[in-house]
Amino acid sequence: MRKRSVGSVILLAGALLAVISGIAGAREPGEVQRQILELEGERRAQGEALAREMQRVVFLGEELREAQARLEAAQSRAGELESEARELRRLVRERESAVAERRSEYEESVRAAYRGEGVGELVGILESLAGGESFLSGVRAVRVLGHRQSSMERYRESRVRLENTARQLEQKGEAYERAAGEERRQQRELLQKKRRLERAISRLGEDVARIDAELVRLRDEHRELLSRPGVSMGSSGGLAYELSVADKIVAEPVEELELIEYQRLYREAAEEYGFGEDWYILAAVGKVESNHGQNMGPSSAGALGPMQFLPSTWEAHGVDGNGDGWANIMDPEDAIPAAAAYLVLNGAPGDWYRALFAYNHADWYVMQVLAVAEAYRQRAGDEDVGPYT
Repeated sequence: MRKRSVGSVILLAGALLAVISGIAGAREPGEVQRQILELEGERRAQGEALAREMQRVVFLGEELREAQARLEAAQSRAGELESEARELRRLVRERESAVAERRSEYEESVRAAYRGEGVGELVGILESLAGGESFLSGVRAVRVLGHRQSSMERYRESRVRLENTARQLEQKGEAYERAAGEERRQQRELLQKKRRLERAISRLGEDVARIDAELVRLRDEHRELLSRPGVSMGSSGGLAYELSVADKIVAEPVEELELIEYQRLYREAAEEYGFGEDWYILAAVGKVESNHGQNMGPSSAGALGPMQFLPSTWEAHGVDGNGDGWANIMDPEDAIPAAAAYLVLNGAPGDWYRALFAYNHADWYVMQVLAVAEAYRQRAGDEDVGPYT
């Protein structure tokens, strides 16, 4: 692999060696380094707060989905009960019509009985068969009339039962409507909370962006000071080592990619290394590390590129993802597959916590990456994987 000089690496790392005038010339590297460390501490705190707020949004999203499901169930049941009540009302009307018809028949039968009509012919036949016993006429009439009266009473009772059932269904329907109203109220409250959280996340994101921009400026200043002849690296330690390793790797600047191209690379790399359905986590690493190539480093520790690899890690695990013959730490087409391979090497996809902790040894970092990944997953509406929190 071709070597780059330390000065060349610095120049190629996103033009991070712009000359700092005035104050920069009067400051010591150690002073700038301390300021960077303090600002990185603030950045971590802001990152943790951002991760917590994003997790809260994720949980609220789950609550909103559950509330929507309950609302839809209540509305559906209320509609079913309303339909059943309408059907029972129709049956009640039919029963009322039948009762009215039977009442008319009954009244006509009673009038006919008093006139000796209607059942007379049948009674006459029965009398002749019974030897002309006249008492049969009265018994038969009573039985016929009694049967019709009983039938009418049964219709009336069934109508009353149907009416009671319809009333109960209406009451249940009203109860479900009240439940739906309560669900709507809770849903509105959840939406208001979600909007407040999103505003808080927006503010935190702006703070994080501001800190990142200041860190870039300070790192530029720090690297420029260290690159001056005769300036000691002092207690930088790890940075000095990484700079020495940087002389052995390729750090060529490349043309900026659109966000859609980053998404394609995340998907392809995750698929290639066996966790295609969880590509959201790889994308979240890219977001947290460099905001998808917006901050190419170097960090105060010397990390470079869109996935912020330390030169020593890149030397051991760099990947030539695009097959051009060079594993370029600054090239997303190399760095993103390298990040996917490194996550798999350290436990992904079976143990995401372990893999992410190996990438950056901090609990807050793992939490933040998982929260971002979950936000991406929810935005995509993908229910086949996750949740990641």
